[in-house]
Order: sequence, then structure tokens, then C-alpha cells
Amino acid sequence: MSSAVYVVVENGVPYPIAYTSFACAAAAAKEKHKEALEEERRVADGSSMCSEVDVPENTLIGKTYLYVEKEIHIYIHKLPIMSF
Repeated sequence: MSSAVYVVVENGVPYPIAYTSFACAAAAAKEKHKEALEEERRVADGSSMCSEVDVPENTLIGKTYLYVEKEIHIYIHKLPIMSF
């Protein structure tokens, strides 16, 4: 059982689902913006893209930033689960 959940926050608004891994949370953000990312890949035609969505989890602070495009800023927060 995971001792943490991952919450995706896009432009200050959290997604309505918590995820059990960073990979699942990142995949959800990428899926939501799939069309924009595919278009950027097509236009880039092998050169570097402006978006930064294939980033490793920031394990030091528990908050990882993903950039899709102008005005789409995503943070994935790792939140510990506390039970009493």
C-alpha cells in the first residue's frame, strides 16, 4: 500500500482524482493535453519542444513542475498519507 498520493494541480485547480504514483499522475496530465503535445511534436519535427512534460519526479521537495504550453502550468504534488 502506498504511503503517499499524487495530486495534479493545473493553473491552481486540482484534478478531481488522486493518483498512487508519480507516473500515473504525469500520464493523466499528458493525456489531458495529448492533442496540444502531439501538435507541438509535429511542428517541432525532431527538434526540441517548448513543453517540458517528460521530467523526473522532484523527490527533494515533493512538487514537480510540468509545462505544456503558454498559460498551462501543472504541478504534481506528492502528499503523505497520515493515519491515526
